[in-house]
Amino acid sequence: MVVQEFNPSDAWPLQALILDPVGNAVAQPTSPVDAEIQRLRWIGATLPVPQVVCSAQLTDGRMAAVLKYPVGSPASAAANRVDPEHSVRKAARALRMVHRTDPNDIADRGFDNRLDALLPRIEDRVATGAFDPTDLSGPYQRYAPKRLIEMLHEGRPEELHGAFGHGSFGLHAVLLDNPDEPGGDITGITDWSRAGTADPYLDLAAGARSVASVFAAELVPVFFDEYGLAHPDPLRLDYYGLLIEFL
Repeated sequence: MVVQEFNPSDAWPLQALILDPVGNAVAQPTSPVDAEIQRLRWIGATLPVPQVVCSAQLTDGRMAAVLKYPVGSPASAAANRVDPEHSVRKAARALRMVHRTDPNDIADRGFDNRLDALLPRIEDRVATGAFDPTDLSGPYQRYAPKRLIEMLHEGRPEELHGAFGHGSFGLHAVLLDNPDEPGGDITGITDWSRAGTADPYLDLAAGARSVASVFAAELVPVFFDEYGLAHPDPLRLDYYGLLIEFL
């Protein structure tokens, strides 16, 4: 049994407690929770994100944090499926907000999702058995993970200028308020543990997949149109679609 005292002074009722997975934090230089805390404290100056109320290392070595979320519900929630196109457009606008964040010095902070950083991390996960092949989606399950990594090297594109990227983007990460009203606003963006400098297509591919999965593939062009990308590069989308299988 793990017992830890927290003293959140300005967030009651508490809206979220994030906790490192068992056996995950001690083995890594930076735990997932610590990674998210670092990013939230930096990103919070420019974007509507959860507030870190307090954090602590637990007696078993894991990190835990209490977060105060902005009001609203995820764009993927049932309440936001009344008008799917509205929710998709809002998600695209949220991603555009993220990509307009000044990327200067982000890589220096260790927030790096460019291919030179991502591919070795993916290879390490596969080599150490940390990646579960059953997590691959249908079209990729006929390939061994090592072969898919070879394909990532063989098809590697020249990266576009690095933007500040979300790293785990999807409808689940965009909070909306007043879902039944056309003027419903973006109130927050969540799930920042993998944010960093990246080719914008890393988030665009993840966003397109989320839209197709939660709503319908027919709304993917709406997502790109609202983002401001009338003609997305299909080869880049395919490449990053494969890469995010490992993230």
